[in-house]
Amino acid sequence: MPVLDEAAALPALLAELRDLDLLDRALFVDNGSTDGSPDLIAAAGGTLLREARRGYGYPCLRGAREAAARGAHAVVFMEADGTDDPAQVRHLVGPVLAGAADLVVGSRRAAVRGVAAGRMPLHQRLGNDWLGLNLIVFFGLRLSDDGPFRAVRLNLLERLRLEERAYAFPTEMLVKARLVGARLAFRDTRYRPRAGRSKIAGTWRGTLGAVRDIFWCLLRLRLLGFRPAP
Repeated sequence: MPVLDEAAALPALLAELRDLDLLDRALFVDNGSTDGSPDLIAAAGGTLLREARRGYGYPCLRGAREAAARGAHAVVFMEADGTDDPAQVRHLVGPVLAGAADLVVGSRRAAVRGVAAGRMPLHQRLGNDWLGLNLIVFFGLRLSDDGPFRAVRLNLLERLRLEERAYAFPTEMLVKARLVGARLAFRDTRYRPRAGRSKIAGTWRGTLGAVRDIFWCLLRLRLLGFRPAP
């Protein structure tokens, strides 16, 4: 779980993880919080890592490397802002551990369509629609949502040579997995109202920044492809 100033959400999330017997499996990667988030994690007995380089991808990859060093075969990426339901972790990682899928992406379909109680703001829903259209046009990939809540085999993650360090990290992972022929699966996941303000989806500016970075990532992969690691 990448963490950047999530003190408003962490107490409830840490309690949920503890109740689900997942706290001892969780790796929190702090990305420079100034609101006391690391202290909350440490006080709850969570495993705290540090990643000074800013950008969503850096703490995600830092956590994945640590998980691999601890002997894990798969990793689940989950938000620390309370929007993802940790009770669904096993729902996502189950097909990977069973050998039925290499990457399982959580789809916040109801929230994206604006019909769920925790529906996304309009600009975020429009951004998701735009992304879905681009994925169809560029790669023939149809999906209801490219949510960041997902499970992936670690040896696949190593092959993908992920480069995007900010907004495009989840999309780059999905597209590259498609390009190497990985087995993809999608599972409906709940989307809950976050605590505090989103750094990306909370504003039109953040959403437009994500659109810019994601489009550049998609265009580059469509035109140039990439060379996976052995």
